[in-house]
Amino acid sequence: MEKITVNMLGKPCPIPVIEAKKALQELGDEAGFVEVLVDNQVAVENIKKMAKGKHIPVEVTEISIEEFIILLKKPVSQVTESQETSEFVVIFGKQILGEGNPELGRMMMQSYIYSLTELPQAPTQLIFFHGGVFLTNQDSPVLEDLQKLANQGTQISTCGACLDFFDIKEQLAIGDITNMYTISLTLATAGKVISF
Repeated sequence: MEKITVNMLGKPCPIPVIEAKKALQELGDEAGFVEVLVDNQVAVENIKKMAKGKHIPVEVTEISIEEFIILLKKPVSQVTESQETSEFVVIFGKQILGEGNPELGRMMMQSYIYSLTELPQAPTQLIFFHGGVFLTNQDSPVLEDLQKLANQGTQISTCGACLDFFDIKEQLAIGDITNMYTISLTLATAGKVISF
């Protein structure tokens, strides 16, 4: 099997993630390996998240405190980037869907998130920020559906600065806490983004 090595030592994110994705594309439909050399933990975590979103096994070897080898193992069945038309990220900046009546907006948002659980392929990631962070807290009416999506492989992330602003970080009930850099990286490299 072909192996591609990408030397990203000294390169800041998002460059290592972008170059890792390009290397995976070079493999085409064949199985193979992409080895990425990086020198910071941020790049390691971001490449791991990218690999998880593409269902690619990944191994990380720490050579030293400033050098890591990330091995991406692309199976033969892994689709190429041009075929990933069904992968998408949804970002939620509020609790309601649409403008006008808030009660109707809340009902529509609940219906939309439920509908995501019924799609042939679940979203790659859901990102919650600003008022949308209330959808991932303990009192959220959509927690059950979010859990279904998580069980289907959807990554659920909530803005940590937003949780701090509303003083509800301790009430987060699902998913992980993210930051604006990681959010912007995700949006910059996503195949399709839907925003509410």
